[in-house]
Parts: sequence; C-alpha cells; structure tokens
Amino acid sequence: MRGTRAFVFVTAALAAAVAVGTGAAADGGTARGWGVELTLPDGWAKVQPASQTWSTDPRTMLVIGTDGVRAAESDCQVSAYHVPSDGAVVVVIGWREAVGVSGFLPLSNLKLRRGTFSCFDGRGAVAQVTRRGLDYQVNVMVGDRASADTVAAALDAARSISAAPRHRD
Repeated sequence: MRGTRAFVFVTAALAAAVAVGTGAAADGGTARGWGVELTLPDGWAKVQPASQTWSTDPRTMLVIGTDGVRAAESDCQVSAYHVPSDGAVVVVIGWREAVGVSGFLPLSNLKLRRGTFSCFDGRGAVAQVTRRGLDYQVNVMVGDRASADTVAAALDAARSISAAPRHRD
C-alpha cells in the first residue's frame, strides 16, 4: 500500500509539472524561450516548437498560440503549425549571430496580409527586431475565422517581444 501512495504522488507531481511546463494553465503572464519573451494573452499558451535539428539556423526560439495550435509536419519552418480557423499563433525565430535584418520589417508596420507565408493560406504578418545584439523574426499567423479580439491579441503579443531577464544564481 505504501508503494502505491508513493506512485500516485509521483504521478500527480509529474502531471502537474507537465501541465505547467507546456503552459496548459497559462492565463496572461509571459512565455520565455532561448533568451526572448512574449506577453501571453489570456487563454493562450506556450506551444512546443516544431521539430528542428541542433544546427538549424535560424532556429525556432518561442511559439505561443490559442487553444488547438500545435506543431505539424512541414518543410516550412515558420508555418510548421496547425492553426485553428478561429485561432492564432506567434512564432519567433532567431539567428545564432547577428545578420543585420532589423529595421527592414519593423514591429510598427506589423499588418496581416494573405500570402505572407508560402506554406500558410491564412493571414500573416512578419517583423524583424534585434535584442541584445541578436536578430529575431516575429511571425503571426491567424485563422480565417479568428475574431477581432484574437487578431488584436496576436499582434499585441508579437509587439511585446523583449529580451528575457537574465537570472543570476
């Protein structure tokens, strides 16, 4: 009986850790990954990035999305996500070294357009920024039936990109 209690406790603790780690219970706050962070709109969660190799450059740094967003098989790095028709996703990719892309597509000009991404039929937007000397591309993809609130939340989240605080132990 004692071993059963320990197993139940460990299983419950592991389930709680997985829920927190995947952002399943996220209501607002921030999501962090690889040195950058985004503000999480209410009801959004951090999403597991699509499969990539360690040598991939640029690399997917952080993905957040509405309920139902998930990684999908694709030859396209940015649009390698299933986006529900009423949902949205923000995908941040970054380069290992500065490549000088900042300024060509500023956050202030972030506007949804069709045809932004070759592997995504819906509306999309893209901006490029530099944070702590590294270049990032912030990508937004929105389903065709996404509400005005969902669209606004996606664009606000993308514009919130910042360098994640450095923790000192």
